[in-house]
Amino acid sequence: MTSRSSIPFRRGFTLVELLVVIAIIGTLVGLLLPAVQSARESANRAKCSSNMKQIGTAIQTYADAFSGVLPNSHRPNNGTARIAWISRVLPFIEQKPLFDKIDFSKNWSDTTSGSSGYTIPNAVLVGTRIESLLCPSAPGDRADGDPDTGSTSSGYPTTDTKAVVNATQTGFDTVGLFCAVTDYSATTFVDQRLANGGTIADTKADVAHNAGQGDQRKGPADGMLPKDYNGTVSPKISDVTDGTSNTIAIAESAGRPFQYIAGKLASSGTATTFPTKRINGGGWCRPASDFAFDGSSKDGLTFGTGSTVAVNGTNGESVETGTYKGATYGTEGTGEPYAFHPGGIQVVFGDGAVKSISKDVTIRVFSSLVTRAGAETLDRKSSGL
Repeated sequence: MTSRSSIPFRRGFTLVELLVVIAIIGTLVGLLLPAVQSARESANRAKCSSNMKQIGTAIQTYADAFSGVLPNSHRPNNGTARIAWISRVLPFIEQKPLFDKIDFSKNWSDTTSGSSGYTIPNAVLVGTRIESLLCPSAPGDRADGDPDTGSTSSGYPTTDTKAVVNATQTGFDTVGLFCAVTDYSATTFVDQRLANGGTIADTKADVAHNAGQGDQRKGPADGMLPKDYNGTVSPKISDVTDGTSNTIAIAESAGRPFQYIAGKLASSGTATTFPTKRINGGGWCRPASDFAFDGSSKDGLTFGTGSTVAVNGTNGESVETGTYKGATYGTEGTGEPYAFHPGGIQVVFGDGAVKSISKDVTIRVFSSLVTRAGAETLDRKSSGL
């Protein structure tokens, strides 16, 4: 029989020792967490860059296939349907089956089944989520909707819920947001509100558009992919006289249709009610997701005249003030250049190169990168390129 005195004594941890261990673990976690977050963001940025590179290649391939004509948002043959540039390049981003199902004689929001083999309404098809159009750093489960209640039975949503497609894919069982989004948009022109007043206190763009948001005419302040709703603005590679390596084709405008200001959701609480705190734009199928460059204030409340920030102030003006069919934007989008990457945004230049633009870039420099024929003197160092 073993005596109690022969049993080895096993000393336990004291409370102080446990607290020390917990403190060490907490310190290690605190040290490792930023590294993990940095690694995750680095991976997200790389994926975002890859997405944008694919888009840049698609634009160039499209232009090669159509004698230099660029895939801008337009109205075919001056008809009634407005077609987004993304819809036009679907075959070049591995989405030809989706492209073949869309009836381009009708608007993206049309809820009726077409003839000639178009059996699924466009409004249902445009709910297709396309991963290569989404930045991994941006918030995930989003959708956009039609701001014109008279144009579709889905209408303008009153909440952020998604419309439910019916069993036959011929329409919707419930009202709500219904088109899938993109975080990448064409920069169409520099807003006239940024026009150089000729003094030190000017509004910071050397070359700006000479007309309002809805006007369709060629001008030196046009971007590489300006809209063409009247058949007079059809852009070509040859129009980019500033050089494709100096002209932005596509920029990030992430997080839409929800409004974000300085990295935070503008709406309070966990739910977002529409149309308050909402950007007009976001759906990949919507020409309104293209945006003119307006600049903003740091608090995301001022746009155009008086703007101080080129990128990452906000992802756009809320429809509360940038009203749909209002005096400033008409039916055009209210987005702005914005990303969830620390330090700035990523853009695709006309030559297909993907580059980062610093959050500290000035309005003057960024606007000169938007224009395709502004002939501005570009300080590449100050743009962070």
